[in-house]
Amino acid sequence: MAIALIALMLIELLLLFAWAPLFFRTGIVLYNQRIAASLDDLKRLSLGGLEYDLPTETWARLSFRALPDGSVAFRESFALGYGGRYFPLMHGLLLVDRRRGEVRVVGRCSWFALVLTVLLLPIILVRPMAWPMLAVLLVFYMGYSIQRRRYARVVEAVRARVRNDVPWQFMDPRR
Repeated sequence: MAIALIALMLIELLLLFAWAPLFFRTGIVLYNQRIAASLDDLKRLSLGGLEYDLPTETWARLSFRALPDGSVAFRESFALGYGGRYFPLMHGLLLVDRRRGEVRVVGRCSWFALVLTVLLLPIILVRPMAWPMLAVLLVFYMGYSIQRRRYARVVEAVRARVRNDVPWQFMDPRR
């Protein structure tokens, strides 16, 4: 079972690194925000370079990549830097829906985190001495809390782009 979990984690890292479109479209939705926009706003909306509209933080930078279907995937950067690290419980996707007149910011659950969470209860029931493994749930919750705040900033940055006004607090001082 441990080998299967490690294999799942490695597969998930590979899919994240490769920006696999199917990977960013699958999973349980843990974060979903809609940004209403008129058809004119959506026509002129550009999501390129969105990482530069986000404030620089103590955490690793978010990376964005356009997918073939027109959506934009995002995740924590693998680049080395001075930012802090946490367990990334979600991977994100920006969807522009012209028919509904909205942009959606969606965060989907990590497969590894989901499988490990589901397996924790049986593991602890079979091996009661493994109860300290419940600390993993706290690590997951802390990662989710950090990501939820970071995804809310992505929503704010997209909303500012929809309105065509980027507030100064989103500007990268290095530009």
